[in-house]
Amino acid sequence: MQETAEQYRWIDFNTIIGKCNISWVEEFYANALGYAVDDYTSTVRGKTISYAPDVID
Repeated sequence: MQETAEQYRWIDFNTIIGKCNISWVEEFYANALGYAVDDYTSTVRGKTISYAPDVID
């Protein structure tokens, strides 16, 4: 896992993230499950969030 994280430079990415609300993160992941394949959406506090590859790139 460490090698993969370093290869994709995820470790560097994590250092630029400030404080976050962990309950929102948990809600995002909980609501991302169970949708149609390739839907790439979740909801947090009633707001729809897309995490499609073309949106996050």
